[in-house]
Amino acid sequence: MILAYMKPTNYCNVGCSHCYLPESVRANKNRMTPETLRAAARLLAEMQEKQRKSAAMVLWHGGEPLTVPVEWYMEAATILAEELPNHIQAIQTSLIPWKAEYTDWIKQYCGREIGSSIDFSQRKIKGSVEEYHRLWMKKVEQVRAEGIMVIPGVVPTRLELGRESQILDWFIDREFDVVNLDRYNAYRDYFSDRPSNLEHAYFLMGLFDRCMELMEQKGWAPMIGAVKAGMMGVLYDASGDRWGGSCQSNFVVVEPDGSLNNCPDKSTIEEPYGNAHDGYDAFSRNAFRRKWIRVQHVDHKKGHCLNCENSSWCQSGCPITPNGVPEGEVECAGYKTFLTHIRHFMKQGGRDVMMSYLAQDQRLRQKYSAIAMNYGSAA
Repeated sequence: MILAYMKPTNYCNVGCSHCYLPESVRANKNRMTPETLRAAARLLAEMQEKQRKSAAMVLWHGGEPLTVPVEWYMEAATILAEELPNHIQAIQTSLIPWKAEYTDWIKQYCGREIGSSIDFSQRKIKGSVEEYHRLWMKKVEQVRAEGIMVIPGVVPTRLELGRESQILDWFIDREFDVVNLDRYNAYRDYFSDRPSNLEHAYFLMGLFDRCMELMEQKGWAPMIGAVKAGMMGVLYDASGDRWGGSCQSNFVVVEPDGSLNNCPDKSTIEEPYGNAHDGYDAFSRNAFRRKWIRVQHVDHKKGHCLNCENSSWCQSGCPITPNGVPEGEVECAGYKTFLTHIRHFMKQGGRDVMMSYLAQDQRLRQKYSAIAMNYGSAA
């Protein structure tokens, strides 16, 4: 599937320390024009055809997409239907600007679901994370009252390390049964609260251990994409989430002015890979895009990847994450410590518990659409 991070605006009224957008970009209220959206839809349609993909997902991103009025999205739906017939839509938002006027559009075009970011240290109101959480949950309840499901997404910082059980139980207490987890990337930059690869691996281990504990105690645990993907890799050599992706080939980021990239973390830092108005051929031939495709499939792999038992499905992990000692990290970009932890649990008699956890996936797919279950691992 082609995944397009479609950014109707980069404007955002919520500030987060881990945000990949500089503050100057987040302050820009410029909005994508219908002509630019149409050009982007045509580019995606051609990309889908030439890369022989079954469909395209348009993920409304930003910035904060709910700062754009619903009338804009209704017009966008008409344009996408005309130019990109085989597509699905999704949205990732802070939820803070939510208004009931978005309800019908979400139900009709976004699978009755909203992806929403929530964090445990970065976002505050009057210096309080708890106050932010109260406001966020107020918005969640408003959305749920409209018959729309909310799928939270977390980007852990160093301040969340060691709090894995507490965080997971926080979601359970609030009746979330699917949680997406993303990596705190720092492409060409440094943030003191960004976990190292090894610290992130330990965070994943903490989540895994709590999920397995809950499975043994209650027969149920929330579905976490990264935990599921690590287990699928260890059990079945199956790629997913941050392992074995082809994002540099299959992803497109479309900025409000039509500028293109293939990764949201790189989009406002690198020179654009052309513009949607130039069409797919110009994008596909762009030298920087081709360079990053090579990085993902060749250059990002290091010597330690060659003999790794996970190499066939890991494929060296996220291409913008430093891959081990040669790039300044103790741990590899595939978080081998985490994967080894899963393998040890399996060999110590935990395979049946793991299988029970994965068996929940089918039940959850009946409750949630493919959007919620798949877009985080569309790589």
